Amino acid sequence: MNVLDGVDGISSPKVTFVSGVAEFDIDSSTELRTVMAELEKGTGFSCSEIVSKYQSIDLVAKTPLWMLPKDQMLLGIESVEKIDKETYRINYDPSLIGARNLLHSFEGASLAPPSNDAMLKEGKKRLVAMFWSTVLAAIFTIPIVVLSWSDNPVPASTRLIVSLVLGTFVQAIAVPEFYVGAVKSLVYSRVIEMDMLVVISITAAYGYSVVAFGLSFAGYTLQEEAFFETGALLITLVLLGRLMAALARVRAVSAVSVRSLQAEKALLIGPSGESEEIDTRLLQFGDSFVVPPHSRVPTDGQILEGISAVDESMITGESVPVPKTDGDSVIAGTINGPSTLRVKLTRLPGKNSITDIANMVENALGAKPRVQDLADKVASWFIPVVIAIAIIVLVIWVIVCLRIRRLNAGGAIGTAITYGIAVLAVSCPCALGLAVPMVLVIAGGVAARNGVIVKSADAIERGYKVTDVVFDKTGTLTKGDLEVVHEELFPMDSSELPPDLAYGLVQALVRDNDHPVSRAVAGLERVKKATHTKVDRVESVPGAGIKGSYQGKEVKAANPYWLGIDHHPGVVRLVEQGMTLLCVTVNDQPAAAFGLKSTLRPEAAAVVSELKRRALTCHVLSGDGPQVVRDVAQQVGIPPEMAMSRHKPAEKQAYVQGLMDSGKIVLFCGDGTNDAIAVAQANVGVQIGTASDVTKATAAVVLLSGLDGILVLLDVSRRGFKRIVFNFVWSAVYNVFAILLAAGAFVRVRIPPAYAGLGEIVSVFPVIVAAMSLQRKQKKLLSV
Repeated sequence: MNVLDGVDGISSPKVTFVSGVAEFDIDSSTELRTVMAELEKGTGFSCSEIVSKYQSIDLVAKTPLWMLPKDQMLLGIESVEKIDKETYRINYDPSLIGARNLLHSFEGASLAPPSNDAMLKEGKKRLVAMFWSTVLAAIFTIPIVVLSWSDNPVPASTRLIVSLVLGTFVQAIAVPEFYVGAVKSLVYSRVIEMDMLVVISITAAYGYSVVAFGLSFAGYTLQEEAFFETGALLITLVLLGRLMAALARVRAVSAVSVRSLQAEKALLIGPSGESEEIDTRLLQFGDSFVVPPHSRVPTDGQILEGISAVDESMITGESVPVPKTDGDSVIAGTINGPSTLRVKLTRLPGKNSITDIANMVENALGAKPRVQDLADKVASWFIPVVIAIAIIVLVIWVIVCLRIRRLNAGGAIGTAITYGIAVLAVSCPCALGLAVPMVLVIAGGVAARNGVIVKSADAIERGYKVTDVVFDKTGTLTKGDLEVVHEELFPMDSSELPPDLAYGLVQALVRDNDHPVSRAVAGLERVKKATHTKVDRVESVPGAGIKGSYQGKEVKAANPYWLGIDHHPGVVRLVEQGMTLLCVTVNDQPAAAFGLKSTLRPEAAAVVSELKRRALTCHVLSGDGPQVVRDVAQQVGIPPEMAMSRHKPAEKQAYVQGLMDSGKIVLFCGDGTNDAIAVAQANVGVQIGTASDVTKATAAVVLLSGLDGILVLLDVSRRGFKRIVFNFVWSAVYNVFAILLAAGAFVRVRIPPAYAGLGEIVSVFPVIVAAMSLQRKQKKLLSV
């Protein structure tokens, strides 16, 4: 992060510690290659460009594609980036050129092996490199340990020479693993990191041993002989610990990866109707494909032909298969049921629902919650403090050895160095560094697998603190689709407006409005078949209704309270029946009223009951009349005093703000129609949506599976917070106790420097286990 902050032209850096990935924006006036070269030099990591506007495809070619002049590239190809020796990433505009056409344009080129999750691929690549480094270090270390710790007839001089040679090989392995990172961090970031503790330890052990080796061959004998096994074993054990941590990180990312749901093959429908299996990456706009029974949908599309039931649980968390027929949408990564479907592609692989959800989850991991700031502050002080402690321990033991143990100067320094090395090596801030991000990775993944997309890490941090849950009514506690159950035309002065014309006015006002009430009325048969009526200056008034002008008369469609006709006898009668009303007025005279009723979400009552069992206070807000809101509140179990009616968007926001001002931690759940500002105001903003709504949703959390996703969020947050607290406590207890043991505070019991490298494993392992245990949490199925 320090390197990123120090480079000109970089903004909005986000670092995901667990996956080892950093993302940032680059100023358009900055030379991209210069910035990438500087970052690779300063961090040691490879950099690649993410082009969000275009589609990308990786090709293997023996000819250097990236050297092609811009004017020789096909129309639609934006750029070519070299990935490795023969692999190139082509960024292209899919509206101008398709993937198959692009592939055929490069003679001799072929698709690179698929990699649905680049983050996971890089993690595995790094894991393999770490594995071989650890194995090599162990191969060289074992003979040193055997020669040093066993009784054998090998002459001392031979033993020392072999130990020096093998120990030097182990040091060489440590150069790229520890020395390079420590020096770069110090030079470019001006930060002393964990690697520096290891470097100081192994350098001191190796340096002292080399000096002792030289003096012994010169005829001088030190009281503390060379201990090449200490540095070698220390390097090997630290590498082993880091290998285990890296393996855990890869498994964590793999376990929660949504990108792995992307199918690799698709059955493309050809011009003559036959199907051909192709790589999913070669799908392009205009394609149609076949989804056989019980196979995975390759990308988002619309059903052309077929009736089936699709299992969407892996995306939405909904366990019941969803019926699908002609015209319905299907989501990438879901599994078709017993029948064949013919589907028209609507979104390309790499830019479909799987990508949207994965990006949201990964962005949440890159966001830094406030609790991470605490960990960062502690870690920033940790290493300098440990170095200071090691120096103090070194000085104290030199004095003890000289004054109390009566050793000579060489023996005192040699003994003191072993204690200093042990303190440096056994100290490990890695547990502290993993305490928060490891939990967030698992928690976000568990939530996503259960249909809860967490777009902000703060939502997981704050979720366990929630005291009040506020629901919007329409589209949240009730289903989004309302049904018109009553329609009535009110008598008017015939010289002003023929009564039947009301349907035409309603059609003109509501046909382009997305509110659930407007959609329901617009779908009414008589409204759809009404004579086209020209209404000018149609304007939507948020939280109120719609208004326009018809032949010089002002026409409005809205709830009766905004129209000021709530005392009209016909309106009062319908309100008393618990209906949601859309009324039409012409010059403020009532012309028509449509009574609508909505069906409660089947899980609503059970969710509210469970929230109340957890001692959370539930509220419902709505722009509807008191009777309608009270009826819904009664059905789901919300007390009448917590059912607020006639609330416009600004009043919903004010209500949430009032709760927060009184010390409450508020979760607001809405559908995003007219409650966006209340969602944004709440401590935790939650929005009911679908897989296609994820990127459009402004809330910190999107529920794809219904209201029971709130319980999943609260459970994941509570369990995640407990593990973060455990990780912090464990990290503190381990380091205090380990440093005391290594420093010789207990005199007779100490940690030998050769074994101090085990600290990496001992400190990190419980943190990993605690985080991974979150995966055992499965969504609680509510019986409703």
